[in-house]
Amino acid sequence: MYKRQALSLEDALIQPHRPLLAAYFSPRIYTCVLSEVEQGRRREGFAQMRERERRTEAEVVYLAPALSSDEEALAIWRRLLAHLSAEAGRRGIQRLFARLPEDGPEVEAFQQVGFGIYAREDIFRLARAERPSRSDRIALRRRRPADEWGLQQLYAAVTPRSVQQSEGLRCWENRRRPRLEGYVLEEDEEIVGYLGVGRGRLGHRLRVMLHPRAYERADGLIEYGLSLLAEYPPRPIYCSVRRYQGGLRGALEARGFQLIASQAVLVKYIAVRARKPAAKLVPALEKRAGAATTVRSGG
Repeated sequence: MYKRQALSLEDALIQPHRPLLAAYFSPRIYTCVLSEVEQGRRREGFAQMRERERRTEAEVVYLAPALSSDEEALAIWRRLLAHLSAEAGRRGIQRLFARLPEDGPEVEAFQQVGFGIYAREDIFRLARAERPSRSDRIALRRRRPADEWGLQQLYAAVTPRSVQQSEGLRCWENRRRPRLEGYVLEEDEEIVGYLGVGRGRLGHRLRVMLHPRAYERADGLIEYGLSLLAEYPPRPIYCSVRRYQGGLRGALEARGFQLIASQAVLVKYIAVRARKPAAKLVPALEKRAGAATTVRSGG
């Protein structure tokens, strides 16, 4: 059995992903399988992409074999990614995302098939958290549906325009799974901070977004998040921070978080394809008699 490679390190650390089960039980997971012989060389692998809540976006979440485990892996990845791109177009997906180790060979493999880096993020880990007392210096409330506009304004204030153009509207909410329990910080009837917490089987997730003028509230926001996570089973806590959110790093390190990895965030823009061109690409993974064929789950 070939070695698989999960593409999002933070997701893998928090919630184990079983790709074959996901192929059959998750309606938003699309799986394709490659098995072929070309010039005497056998190539086998599989890939998965997951549609986001906005059905015009998806993320590549799994590829096999791992680049380090097979000399044919790079060629296999190119074939699988080309097929995912074609399938994305057939499904009306306009943006296909991926999160990869920043300095690994995976980035070059994706760039060769049309993906481009638009952001970089650092992953911080808190191995053991003492139970903090909920801060009296900061007052947050549960997120409400009516906060949507204010949160979008906060995202626009925090995020460089080039990143906004790459991600599209509301993507700050869609790029993480599972859905987080959200809280907001208001000043003068304006949302200047967002806190998200979520639990996983292997670890817990902390998400922080602060307006640049409110970075002095970072310590209180993180402390409040840790107080909420203290109600969960004791597990490591992970927090990913985009590089343009530089004001958060010091606050995380002050609370004991340590930088453990960095990722590049990539996107490929997909043209919605007509039926006939898309149909010509699918048999490339099915052309051998007896070969494993494309597997679809849901949708």
